[in-house]
Amino acid sequence: MAVRIVTDSTADMPHPLAQELGISVVPLSVIFGDEVCREGVDITHDQFYDRLVHSKVLPTTSAPSVGDFLTTYETLLAESNEIVSIHLSSKLSATYNNACQAARMLADRARIAVIDSQLITFGMTFVVEAAARAALSGAGVEEIVRVVQRMIPRVHIFFLLDTLEYLRRGGRIGRARAFLGTVLKVKPLLSLRDGEVHPEERVRTRGHALERISQIAVSCPRVQELAVGYSTNLQDAEDLQRRLIEALPQVKVQVMRVGPVIGTHCGPGVLGVGLLCREE
Repeated sequence: MAVRIVTDSTADMPHPLAQELGISVVPLSVIFGDEVCREGVDITHDQFYDRLVHSKVLPTTSAPSVGDFLTTYETLLAESNEIVSIHLSSKLSATYNNACQAARMLADRARIAVIDSQLITFGMTFVVEAAARAALSGAGVEEIVRVVQRMIPRVHIFFLLDTLEYLRRGGRIGRARAFLGTVLKVKPLLSLRDGEVHPEERVRTRGHALERISQIAVSCPRVQELAVGYSTNLQDAEDLQRRLIEALPQVKVQVMRVGPVIGTHCGPGVLGVGLLCREE
């Protein structure tokens, strides 16, 4: 039986693609007061961003519990006793640690490799998709783990925020704290490196930011694939996609929407790019 692939909802894996590749997605949750909404299950992206902008109560997020992972893994045991479970950066969430605990509890019944991708959203999708395609081709657990571990350092994420306030309130600001108090009239351009948020540049206008993100993507050597991510600004995402296709016509450029959990910490107006580079 083929190895089964598990990820979490912060990969922002398009539902049709997850279904096609047989990927099981464990949802994180966003919490408005006493209301808990599982990402991708209980609340749509449009509903979430409307509430984020208009609600007086800022949401919080919560990782899947150990029990949530046990339920997912045990369901998959009817199909295979080998699982590779790939999750967002352990520096940003307890998701990876909870998955590890569940895997240890099932160690006598299944072989479950849990991987900290050190990534999120439109960078993490590359890794999860590659793992699933390897599994479908008949690769074993060790080979899939090698594929993922070789790919992680080749994924780069750059993103623009309207404000750092959501990252600050959620405690995920990382090294971007250096930008606090200096971005009143500029847009913070950030990256995800080594599993945490890093400051890159301060850009004066959104138009300049769009141009700068495009420059970064085009100048990156050995680009194999690109993903443009957005939260509420589809037009900007499509404009960026068009620029990248014109500059790199041989490279696949997909557009993805950032989900509620990442949106809770980054706010509306997120725009970014995930780059997958070829091996040297």
